[in-house]
Amino acid sequence: MATIDLIDLKKNYGNVPAVKGVNLRVADGELIVLVGPSGCGKSTLLRMVAGLETVSEGRIEIGGRDVVKAEPAERDIAMVFQNYALYPHMTVRGNLEYGLKNRGTPRAEIDRRVQEAADILEIGALLDRKPRQLSGGQRQRVAMGRAIVREPAAFLFDEPLSNLDAKLRVQMRVEIRKLQRRLKTTSLYVTHDQLEAMTLADRLVVMNGGLVEQIGTPTEVYDRPATVFVAGFIGSPPMNLIPVSSLSGAPAALPRNTDIIGIRPDALFLDPQGGDAIALAGKVELLEPIGGESHLHVRLDSSGQSVVLSVPGRPDIAEGSAVTLHARLADIHPYNAQTGRRTDETVANL
Repeated sequence: MATIDLIDLKKNYGNVPAVKGVNLRVADGELIVLVGPSGCGKSTLLRMVAGLETVSEGRIEIGGRDVVKAEPAERDIAMVFQNYALYPHMTVRGNLEYGLKNRGTPRAEIDRRVQEAADILEIGALLDRKPRQLSGGQRQRVAMGRAIVREPAAFLFDEPLSNLDAKLRVQMRVEIRKLQRRLKTTSLYVTHDQLEAMTLADRLVVMNGGLVEQIGTPTEVYDRPATVFVAGFIGSPPMNLIPVSSLSGAPAALPRNTDIIGIRPDALFLDPQGGDAIALAGKVELLEPIGGESHLHVRLDSSGQSVVLSVPGRPDIAEGSAVTLHARLADIHPYNAQTGRRTDETVANL
C-alpha cells in the first residue's frame, strides 16, 4: 500500500487545457472518488496516474516515488475499466493468471493468489468458464480479481459500474466498498454518478472544467457545498438555487455580497417552521410520487423559476394549487454569483 500525491498536475491537448493544476493526496488505504460531469477532467486525471496519458506539467508520486516518466507496468498499480478488458479466448482462471505469468511469478504463488481472489469475490465456481459465459456482474468481479491478484500499491477504477443495470450497480457498489475496506488498498475511483460517489468515498473530489471545486467527506460536501456548481451537482434532486433579487424580502442575516441562495428540496416546507427566513409563493406544476416520498415542482410567482421540494408520503395537493414554501435561515446556503463561492466561509482545502 502507498500514498498517491498529485502535485500541480496539468494536462493540455495542444492549446486546450483538460486538467488545470490539481493538488491532491490520497492517503494510505483511503478510497477517494473523483466525480463530475462528462468532460470535467476526472478520467484524464486517472489515466495520467495510470501512465496512459502523458503529463504536461506537475508530478505524480506513488509511495513517495515520482512516476511521471515511469511506464504503466512500473507504477505498481492495477486498473479496473468499465469495459472489463477481459481476454475472450481465456478462461476466468487464465485471465487472472495472465499478468502474474508475464511477470515470472512462481506457479505456487500464482495458484495462491488466484484462489484467494476467487474466494474473496466468490467466483471459484467460474474459474473454468470463458467471459462470454458470464453475466455483466460476474465479468466485473473477474476484472476486479485480476487487479487483486497483482497485490498492487493502489487500485484505479475507471467508471467500473457504468455498463451494469441499476440493480446490479447497487450490488456491485456495496461489494467494491466491502472489498476495499477488507484489503485496505489505496484507491482512486472515477464516476459521473454522484450517488455512487457519495456511497463509496472516504473523501470526494468534485471536478468541473479541469479544476477541483471541492474536496471533503461526502457529508461535508453535501452539508456545505463550497461553490454554486457543487451545490447544483451533489444531491438528488439537486439544490434549488434562487437569485436574491427575485425574493420579495431577503433575510437581513445573509452575509454581504450574497446574491444567490441555495435550499435543498428537503429543507423546504409547506407549513411555517420555527425560525422561518423566507416564504415563497407559487403554484404546483407537477407532483411526483417516489416511493415513501414525493417531489413537488413549484413555479414561483415572484420570478417564474421552478423549484423542487421533497415531502414525506403522498400529499393531497392537486397540480395547479397555490402553495407557500417556507425555509429556515439555518437551511439557506449563501453564494456570490461572480465568484461562485460561499459567502459565509473561506474554503481552505483547495
